[in-house]
Amino acid sequence: MFKSEEILALKLFCQEICTRPRPLDIQPCKREGIFLWCQDWELIEICKYLFNGKDAYYGDPPPNRLKFNPLWSKDDIATKAEGLIKDLVNADKIIEYLRSVRNGNPSA
Repeated sequence: MFKSEEILALKLFCQEICTRPRPLDIQPCKREGIFLWCQDWELIEICKYLFNGKDAYYGDPPPNRLKFNPLWSKDDIATKAEGLIKDLVNADKIIEYLRSVRNGNPSA
């Protein structure tokens, strides 16, 4: 689906999020009992879907922070990622969009 350069760009963007997570009080978050779901985690999961592909994403076990978390859904991630592929077509545009979401752009 994506060229190797695009996959690398998606992986680098994902790594950027992982190495510089935003404080929870400055990003959209949901809490339900002991469970948490935040925008950075959603962006990481979308990136993983995009650079791994559908089959690998669904086959990958969840990270510890998401095990048994009812606020996270692989199906929701897949729907959002597929929508980005359909609407924005290439990795550069997808990364630009996701970066604008992360930076709090209300029109994104």
